[in-house]
Amino acid sequence: MTDMWRGGQGIHGAPRLRPTVVVVWGPESRERHWSPAAEKTLADFADRVDVHLAPSLEEDERQALLDGALREADALLICGWGGQGIGFLTPERLSRAPRLSFFGSTTHYHQAELVDIAAARSHGIAMSETAPAMSPWVAEYELTMALAALRRLPQEHALVGAGGWLDFAEAPDVDRLHGRRLGLVGFGAIHRHLARLLGPFETDWEAYSPHVSKEAIEASGGRMAESLTAMAFRSEILFVATPPTPQSLGLVNREVIYALGRGSLFVLVSRMAVVEQQPLIERLLAGDLRAAIDVYEPEPPPLDNPLRWLPNVIHTPHRAGNTFGAHRAVFIAQCQEAKRHFAGEPLEYPLLDEIVDLFKASAHGE
Repeated sequence: MTDMWRGGQGIHGAPRLRPTVVVVWGPESRERHWSPAAEKTLADFADRVDVHLAPSLEEDERQALLDGALREADALLICGWGGQGIGFLTPERLSRAPRLSFFGSTTHYHQAELVDIAAARSHGIAMSETAPAMSPWVAEYELTMALAALRRLPQEHALVGAGGWLDFAEAPDVDRLHGRRLGLVGFGAIHRHLARLLGPFETDWEAYSPHVSKEAIEASGGRMAESLTAMAFRSEILFVATPPTPQSLGLVNREVIYALGRGSLFVLVSRMAVVEQQPLIERLLAGDLRAAIDVYEPEPPPLDNPLRWLPNVIHTPHRAGNTFGAHRAVFIAQCQEAKRHFAGEPLEYPLLDEIVDLFKASAHGE
């Protein structure tokens, strides 16, 4: 056991040599999120207690079941996206879990919907948010979409499959990524990973991300853009992977979209809420732009939405981070975070209250 684990006794006086970790299971947890790697990580340092919160249970039954397990728990992990039926952890409920010192979840910073964060902090509970663990999957997909759009892979695949053929002179806009001018909207975990992937392509890239320092962007090989519109004007490819917050809703607006040069490529993998959709569709209908779109508003998009059928659009069904590997990775990360916590090591994915506040404000329309 780790040196930091102080042990102690359970409420019945039995010696505690390892921390007790409660794992909450929802109806799809085993199929979508559980893995042998998660099981092994937990077994290496903790005793596991599984709590199955079936949808057939009433809300008070689910809460009573969980609260009973938390009385002797040192950590709480939720196996799956969101709360999986735990209800809201009020100060009163937290007070009945005196040993609880770690809470791991994956909600993309919506923890304020699951727990009284101030009360958890006052109880000394460390918290992690492991959604960023799927960033490599999203960044690889984003790069794949750009490469596919530049070379028209889906269109030419369909052409050959339908019995057709093509001379290269019939598609003069098809070319490679190497040396292109790129704009990255947002420089969070996804685009930090994308920046590493772009290295061999020797691109000239800049990023617009007001909350990230110039030094952080330059350390990754790019430049900070002071103006999103000016960056779009300079970009041959615009990558959008900024999350929806009150500050970013509609960030990529008409001015930005019309700043893109004719023939530019627009790649979107975060949320359509950060894009003003109508001017994007206008320019795509006019044949001015190419696009690779993985997210829509609403989802799925209506059958008559041009993003479904335009020949200059690659369209995918919100798949960038939606794989079994990615969803299992975020729970493995929770298990690893708990292990770090009880070893006295820094968390890799600590819950950042300022980001939670942004999403909390967004949920309340502020």
